Amino acid sequence: MGVTSQTPALALHGVGRMFGALAAVGSVTLSVAPGERRAVLGPNGAGKTTLFNLICGDFPPTSGRVELFGQDITALPPHHRARNGVGRTYQTSLLFNGLSVEDNLVIAVRGAKAGRFSWALPASGDRAKARELAERVRLSHLLKTEVAALSHGQRRQLEVGMALACDPRLLMLDEPAAGLSPVERPELLKLMKDLPRSITLIVIEHDMDIALPVADVVTVMKDGEVVVEGAPDAIENDPTVQAIYLGHGRAH
Repeated sequence: MGVTSQTPALALHGVGRMFGALAAVGSVTLSVAPGERRAVLGPNGAGKTTLFNLICGDFPPTSGRVELFGQDITALPPHHRARNGVGRTYQTSLLFNGLSVEDNLVIAVRGAKAGRFSWALPASGDRAKARELAERVRLSHLLKTEVAALSHGQRRQLEVGMALACDPRLLMLDEPAAGLSPVERPELLKLMKDLPRSITLIVIEHDMDIALPVADVVTVMKDGEVVVEGAPDAIENDPTVQAIYLGHGRAH
């Protein structure tokens, strides 16, 4: 299918996921434009991470359809979605603690390619790309540092770098600010704001102080459903959103 300026980067059509009798995600329909920055907010148990898993293929949906730039990817396995331009981070770190920053990035670069299980040594181009990714996420000075020695914020930066290894058209960040100190948060915000608009960005976040400055559009979920959608300033003052967050305009 040809991509036009009107083709959404991501379109979900009635996407849902059941775990037995539990509807983790109800029937979500949404559209994200190319280059858009979308924040997905909601309390614990709202279905945000499950929705991410349905988009990237970690779980198959029990209903609905997932489209990436007009292509139906509902039945594609995760590694095929990655090669089609879907990159993501996870709430729980999936880094190799005993390896260096550079080696983690090389593994991510190799993993984005066909033949990723080959015993061949990494090509020089793989290491060059790894160093380029390290520069993009401001870790060039730590290339040879073992991941176990990184701060929490630096680990988050590395996770973003690894997600960028597949040259994603759609980048999904799951709670990127979780556990970051007040000193580390500005660096994460700058990293997200500096991403080129050729990358469509979707961010799951609890903290509005992180999500709203980045977002063009905000989607709020509760109990597996989308309850509110709109511009950041409207969302911040929306009474439904304030009620979800126990009567406060900001979530902490």
